[in-house]
Amino acid sequence: MDKGLYGAPDLFRRTTGLAFLLAMAASIAAAQSDDQRIKELEQRVEELDQRLRVSDRRKELGDENAATKARTAPVVNADGPFAIRSNDGSFSLRFGADLQVDNRTFIGGRPLPSTDQILLRRVRPSLSGTIYKSIDFYIRPDFGQGNTVLYEAYVQFNYFRWANLRVGKFKPPVGLERLQSDDDTNFVERGLPTLLVPSRDIGYQVSGDFFKRKLTYAVGAFNGVPDNGLSDASPSRHRDYTGRIFLTPLSSDKHTLGIGIGATSGNVDGIALPAFKSFGQNTFFTFASGVTSFGHRTRLAPQAYYYYGPAGIVAEYTVSEEGFQKGSVRRDIAFRSWQVQASYLLTGERKAFGTLSPRKPFDPKNHTWGAFELAIRMSDFSADPGIYNYGFATTATTPSHAHEWVGGVSWYLNRMTRVTLDYANTNFGGGAVASAGGNRPTERALIHRFQVNF
Repeated sequence: MDKGLYGAPDLFRRTTGLAFLLAMAASIAAAQSDDQRIKELEQRVEELDQRLRVSDRRKELGDENAATKARTAPVVNADGPFAIRSNDGSFSLRFGADLQVDNRTFIGGRPLPSTDQILLRRVRPSLSGTIYKSIDFYIRPDFGQGNTVLYEAYVQFNYFRWANLRVGKFKPPVGLERLQSDDDTNFVERGLPTLLVPSRDIGYQVSGDFFKRKLTYAVGAFNGVPDNGLSDASPSRHRDYTGRIFLTPLSSDKHTLGIGIGATSGNVDGIALPAFKSFGQNTFFTFASGVTSFGHRTRLAPQAYYYYGPAGIVAEYTVSEEGFQKGSVRRDIAFRSWQVQASYLLTGERKAFGTLSPRKPFDPKNHTWGAFELAIRMSDFSADPGIYNYGFATTATTPSHAHEWVGGVSWYLNRMTRVTLDYANTNFGGGAVASAGGNRPTERALIHRFQVNF
């Protein structure tokens, strides 16, 4: 019997082969699909990895930019003096000011050369700063009492602690109280010894310190101004040479002892004559007409201070010997002055030569009242009697001696604000006021000062 073209066995084989081929095709298709998916997954993983790398790099750049900005961003300080400085301290610009308003009252029935008044004793804005870490500059004019005067303008190079160079207009290193800031003195006006040292002068100075500031020195060459004088011009072709050495052998949280000496030497031919003022800022000593400076001038100023807790003592002596001429007469005349002052902080702060910071600044809401201080000073000034013998001054108008004592109380509201009330009694001798028929009248001055400085 015919079983057809293909028999059952053959059909089975063919069917089985076809199924196998279909399975293989399906397996191959599945394998290809898996490979494609794997490739797609690998591609996606690579894309994600690239994105993460880009994100990480962006974060790194952001962190670097933030660090750069942090390093270079300016820092503003509003805690006095107001300042702007670079983050690393290489550059800075500081703004300060000193404002003193005085109320002067003169007590006594005898005629006085000055009247009671309220005045702006000092109005001194200041601009200072640092360039490249080691170069400082300072500029300070004064607009007080209706005048405009440039008090300081200098540059200082601080590359070496033991040898700093200062160039410009500033205080020559001589008198102790003269070198103290106007805001930190115990009284509203300095003592009589400051009449015999220069106020400000233009020149060069090298200064430094050794042994952890236990020894400081300063030497300089200056134009040479009159006693208690300042000038923006050279008064002569000569120079004044100045030096000072100061020791602080005892310096601790409990007490501080400082002792030193300053001196100047130079020719005075052609410079202006000095004029000396009292505590109440009245001129009491002037030279006679026709007198000029001539020859040499030497100043010597030994000085010391001692602070123990809230108490302080300051003492200095100054002698200035200078040549004068009137007509054919030429002589050297010496002026001498000394002072001793003592102070005590009733509120217990530690007294020092620099700025006082009350432990509890004035804040009535919190029942704190600042710091209170009592102070007393005795001071003396005298000129050689020969000043009359040679016609350099006249007894009719000029006393040769002044002796003062001053008592005062100061209220420090905070380290930038101070209120002071001083009473000074100054007696004069050795010369007369013609209209008064005797010695120059005693000056009794009561000065009340409001002060802000930063």
